[in-house]
Order: sequence, then C-alpha cells, then structure tokens
Amino acid sequence: MRHNGRPMLVTSELTPNLLMLYSGQRPVLVCPGCGTWRVPRRGMLPAHRAEDDVRRCPGSGAHRVRIDLTSAQWLAGPQVAAREAAGRRAARVHLTPQPVPAPPVFRIAATR
Repeated sequence: MRHNGRPMLVTSELTPNLLMLYSGQRPVLVCPGCGTWRVPRRGMLPAHRAEDDVRRCPGSGAHRVRIDLTSAQWLAGPQVAAREAAGRRAARVHLTPQPVPAPPVFRIAATR
C-alpha cells in the first residue's frame, strides 16, 4: 500500500478531542479529510467513502499514522481541558424582578 503523499499524522501533535486512546481498546482517530472516526490499520488510515457515499474521501487511503502517546498521556489532555472549562463557567445567575412600568401619561390625573 502506497501512502497518499500527505504528511504523517502524529498523535502527539493532534488535539485530544480528535483522538481516542483508552487502555484495552483499539486507537481511534478522526480523518483529517472528512472528520469521520477511523481505526488505523497497519499504521495507516483505511480507505473510506466521503459523506456523500459516492466518491472516496481525499484524506483516506494510506494516510500514515504514528501513535506516540500512551493512554495515560492522552487521558491527561481531556482532564486538563475539563478543569480549565470548569473555571470558565459563570456563577449562578440570580434574576431580579423587573420594575413595574409607569402608567401612561393620559391616565395620570391632572393636578390644578
């Protein structure tokens, strides 16, 4: 199988949300061409169809992959992201009731 001429996908250079490296399971990563999840075989992404199921995905077929992370190293990335996102979440919002609108001018009694 010849590679497609694209640069090798290195797992340490991918963001943690584009990769799944759970221990005891096969690694899964996102195809850079179409965004579908694929299991690499023999160090390459397998050929697959694009979203329209007619033409072949340009990022598939012999796109080389190098997995250089352990599951513990990969799992540290999503945990750090979750802690960071928790710090950005806003405090609970307490809504106060809206003030009563003033009566229209024509209903205000004229004072003499």
